[in-house]
Amino acid sequence: MKVIVVGVPGAGKTSVAKGLENYGWTVVTFGTFMFEIAKKDYGITHRDHMRIKIKANEYKKLQEKAAKEIAKLKGKIVIDTHLSIKKPEGYYPGLPENVLKKLQPDAMVLVEADGKEIDLRREKDAGERMRDGDSTEHQQVNRYFAAACSVISRIPISFINNKQGKLNETVEKIADFLKKVGEDG
Repeated sequence: MKVIVVGVPGAGKTSVAKGLENYGWTVVTFGTFMFEIAKKDYGITHRDHMRIKIKANEYKKLQEKAAKEIAKLKGKIVIDTHLSIKKPEGYYPGLPENVLKKLQPDAMVLVEADGKEIDLRREKDAGERMRDGDSTEHQQVNRYFAAACSVISRIPISFINNKQGKLNETVEKIADFLKKVGEDG
């Protein structure tokens, strides 16, 4: 079973995904697969440069290569990724149709949080990552993209609010959702 966990930078999707390891899930990060390929194929040296320096048509190829590798994985797999990527020219789908078809997910979880909480979380990791602007707009774009992914892949989506200080409760809600999806599958 493969589940995609998505959210804007700072919503807590990676923390939530890692929490699912306590429920027997293996977490893989889509961006890490892409970065490893981008280092080799494009000479990229910083993970966040992928969205800035790689042109859209090449970015699509990079996504497909990463999806092919992840699709080979077996077991209970959590794919930690972004649903939309804010590039200089606008929002780009993190999971376009060709990538979804390769991944063949069974469910999607969209992790959201209050905009002020996201801003505070982003400030804490500002030295490590290059974070983009308006989290409220970006979260709304993610909702649109999530609906499209659900239709394309015919999968259920759970919208989860990751409140500050409530990570364990958030992870438990997601684990319950995934258990139900697995029972129905």
